[in-house]
Amino acid sequence: MLCPYCGEEMKAGILNGDTRTGIHWKEGTKGSTVMDRICNIGNLTALKHKWSMWFTLESHFCRKCKKMIIDTDVTR
Repeated sequence: MLCPYCGEEMKAGILNGDTRTGIHWKEGTKGSTVMDRICNIGNLTALKHKWSMWFTLESHFCRKCKKMIIDTDVTR
């Protein structure tokens, strides 16, 4: 996927996290490991509040302009 902001290739990866370790991103099809979280690898600096449960989301990340795209829908 190309970044809509700068045109560079975006990396596909996984967003995941929990209430203790925050939100992390890891390139590829598997989320961050316990060791990644302990070493603070892939930690998202945009996190303002810790979320109340574990989650996993597919996303694309552009290292050049620091933008992330998440495909989603909102149900009624």
